[in-house]
Order: sequence, then C-alpha cells, then structure tokens
Amino acid sequence: PRGMLGLDVTAETAAPTPHARHASSPKVTVVVLAGGDATDVLAARVGAPAKALVPLKGRPLGAYVLDALVEADCVARVVWVGALDAAMRKQVDLAIPGGPRMVDSMALGAGAADAIRQPDEALLFVTADIPWLRGSSVDRFVRVASPLAPLVYPVVGRAASEATFPGMQRTWIRLADGDVTGGNLLLVRPEALRRLLPWVDFATRDRKSPLWMAWQLGPGVLLRLVTGRASLAFLERHLSRLIGTEVRAYLSDDPVLGTDVDRPEQLPATLELADLRPKEPPTA
Repeated sequence: PRGMLGLDVTAETAAPTPHARHASSPKVTVVVLAGGDATDVLAARVGAPAKALVPLKGRPLGAYVLDALVEADCVARVVWVGALDAAMRKQVDLAIPGGPRMVDSMALGAGAADAIRQPDEALLFVTADIPWLRGSSVDRFVRVASPLAPLVYPVVGRAASEATFPGMQRTWIRLADGDVTGGNLLLVRPEALRRLLPWVDFATRDRKSPLWMAWQLGPGVLLRLVTGRASLAFLERHLSRLIGTEVRAYLSDDPVLGTDVDRPEQLPATLELADLRPKEPPTA
C-alpha cells in the first residue's frame, strides 16, 4: 500500500558507505530493536514475516534504518535484535533473536552489546521502524545528548513534526514547553540501563495513554499534565528520582527522531525529504 506522505530528499539517496571513525566524535554501540513477528499489525496487513521486513519501495523497512547507522560517524558497531534478511545481516556486527516484549529485547541486546563494545561507549537504542532516519540525525543527537546525562531521551515539538509530516498521527503530550511527542531513540550508559529496565515494560505498555501513565506515576504528575503545567524539567526531576539515575529529555526540532510507521497508511509514497533541514541544536 502507498501512504499519504510523499516527502522528498534526493540529496541523501546515495548508497551508504562504512562510517569514518573519527576520534573526535563520541562513539556508541547501537542496539536496533526489531522485534515483532508476523502478528504485528503492520506485518500482518502486508503479509510480511516481521515488521522490520515489511517491504517499502523494494527494500525491508529496517534496511533504511541500517543505512542511517552506516552513514553515522558516531556508530562504532551495531547489534540487531529481531528479524532481518541476508543483505541486512552483512551490515551488522551481531544479530540475535528478539524477546517477547520490548524490555526483553532491550536486555538481550544490551547483553550482546557488552560482549563487543568498548568500555567507554554508551548504548544507543533505535527502533527499526523509522525509515526517514539519516546518519546526520543520529550524529547530531549523540553529539548533543552524550554530555547531558546517563540517560537521554529525545522528544520532538509539534510544530517541527507537523511541518515535515503533515497528517501523520502521533501521540501528543501537552506540556508547559508546548506539545511534544516521544522519540524512537534512547542514549543510555550501561550502568543506568540496569536501573531503567524495570520501568521499560510499564512505559511501553501504556505509551499510547500518557494520562494513564501519569496517574501511575502519581496524582501530582497527572494534575500537572491535565492542566498543561508539567514542564520537561519537572518530568526530568520526577523520573530521575523514580529511576535512580539522572534523566534528561532532549527537546529536538529534528522530526525524523519522533516519526515511526505503525500502520499501512503511514507507509510513505517516497522516502525523499528535500525540505527537511533540521536546525543545528543548542550546545547547552
């Protein structure tokens, strides 16, 4: 099926090349979460064996994510967790089966990454359903997020998202900082990941219902969200206390970080994004 999004990026259609491993660039080991078998809603609708293998313009959905990771200077190695084909297998350093839940796949991927990563490398979790991702977006996020905290999660503002992806349905959270949607990447130090994992299942299970999640976190959080008075700084402090490690939410104006594909109607007519030129983020 063809989707409603016909966005254009011809400048970035060249075949990916191996990353240049510049010493000045912070390095990460990437864990790609490609779980979801043939029962996934999108896979089932198009008859694919897994979501990451849903065909998109003649290639698997997950192959576009791998292209971005190959382009990114900051990516030292890639662990793929879930389904992939023979061509994709050549682009990853290690491939393992996924778990039944996202938290299981994260734990399995982190364990596999520990066997091959360098001690100073953080883990970058990326989902396999963000075909618009570019190497420049990965590099920009890692460069800005690395010094912020042991755990950094990007959120994207509504104006930036809708300017590039008009009509794309997202789950929006109304904050004092403006409406935001969650990203599809997570930068985390391995020692912080151990504290995070118990919260991952809770967050992924209720991710489409932010108010229910807020109630579970406490009535004070719910009240602030309902009234639009919750700020990113407030949520950072609250989550840092709950998880037991410093958490930062990075407000990005790069819409590809917060745009994934869940349903057939969201499959793009093209992958070109000629008008997409994310601004350089602040360094502080």
